[in-house]
Amino acid sequence: MEKKPKIYSSFEEIELDLKILKLEREIHAQKFKLGVQKTGENLRPMNLLQDYIGEGNRSTFSMIEQIVKFILQFAMKKSEEKE
Repeated sequence: MEKKPKIYSSFEEIELDLKILKLEREIHAQKFKLGVQKTGENLRPMNLLQDYIGEGNRSTFSMIEQIVKFILQFAMKKSEEKE
């Protein structure tokens, strides 16, 4: 369906439409930023692991989370000892 061009009868109508378009653009930009932020959060290793394990296995996830934290702390200590 072809859209008919809008016919304006005053500069005020044009200015109003420009303001509306500017606000719509800002809304879309904010939605995009939020989407990027959420995607980044979803791609964190612990979130990926939780998604893989599933919500129903919360205790398994907690145990794995503790093991991963322990391994990271151990690796950090070893790294500091080498310096």
